[in-house]
Amino acid sequence: MNKLFLMFLLVFTGFSQNIKAQSFDNAITAIRTGNASALAAHFSGNVEVSIKGNEASYSKAQAEMVIKNFFSTQPPKSFTVVHQGTSPEGSKYFIGTLTTSSATYRTYVYAKPQGNMLVIQEIRFEVQ
Repeated sequence: MNKLFLMFLLVFTGFSQNIKAQSFDNAITAIRTGNASALAAHFSGNVEVSIKGNEASYSKAQAEMVIKNFFSTQPPKSFTVVHQGTSPEGSKYFIGTLTTSSATYRTYVYAKPQGNMLVIQEIRFEVQ
């Protein structure tokens, strides 16, 4: 009985970690393709957004509109993840390079676990 419970726990933990990883991969893909709606699907209720030094806290819906506007004026040509990491508490972040037709942006995304997925708490696009 104890072995069965332990095996279930290990499988469930691995499954939930896989869900978290997939949601982060989806956020990376959303930035790469300039899809604000797909990116916003991973936002928490309030999101810190910084674009070219203009920083504010927005509701999920407002943050989606701000990011959508950014992508409409700066359509992504490419996006590569340069570095990513995980804290002992399960928070994750990645830093990447977003190239558009007119600029290159250092991109930073910070997310925390909530339930069985990661929710984005902060996103930054800084001109390099």
